[in-house]
Amino acid sequence: MRITMSPQDYATAFRLLSETSRHPDNIAEAIRQRIVPALPDKPSLLDVGAGPGTIAERLAPCFGSMTLIEPNVEQLRSFAPGGAEIVHDVFERFESPRLYDLVLCSHMLYHVPVAEWGGFIDRLLAFVRPAGYCAIVIGADRGQNYEMHRDFTSTVIDSSVLIRTLRDKQLAFDVVGSHNAYTATSLEDMVTLCRFFVLADCISAEQLAAMTEPEARELDAKIRAHAARCRTEDGVYRLGQEDDMIILRRA
Repeated sequence: MRITMSPQDYATAFRLLSETSRHPDNIAEAIRQRIVPALPDKPSLLDVGAGPGTIAERLAPCFGSMTLIEPNVEQLRSFAPGGAEIVHDVFERFESPRLYDLVLCSHMLYHVPVAEWGGFIDRLLAFVRPAGYCAIVIGADRGQNYEMHRDFTSTVIDSSVLIRTLRDKQLAFDVVGSHNAYTATSLEDMVTLCRFFVLADCISAEQLAAMTEPEARELDAKIRAHAARCRTEDGVYRLGQEDDMIILRRA
């Protein structure tokens, strides 16, 4: 057998991620409580990897101006706040003379090689005005989804890796944790979501291609077992996700 994700499977996974997650609410609430009170009137926001713009939508009442960077042109159609500057390009090519009161980078570091995190963080901070803030959100090294990842790989990209990087750079920071969960009404939908996480984060295409039939069946059985353990007493399936927001303040 071959373990693959069809376009329909990807659509199911992205639907569950976008429709059942509290991720945008958690981030917006933490920013409103921990950062906004320390910002000037009508502050500016740079959202790096803005996705569909759901976080920016929730934060729009708190900011006077917003710049959203998202290379995927299919994103930012429904939720991008009116008046926001939209940049459809990668952050590595972004140039601006402006400095921002808050630079936000949410669940985007997974797409940057760990060896390049130091330089990427320097680039984020370069767009923060003096006394401004940078907030980086990433999955935490705890919780149900983390344990599932650990069952398939020993090299999980999580907040502990980011914290080590920041300590190596001798940067001061605060950590704000939050709880999230992805919900599915059927086992097959939860299997699809768990398979998405495993294939995206734990198993490379080369590893998949090299698997024997028994190995592929064993992998699929492990994914299904994790999905089955997500069933709750009310009959739905929930996969818990712990996140950390790392807050840095520029001197």
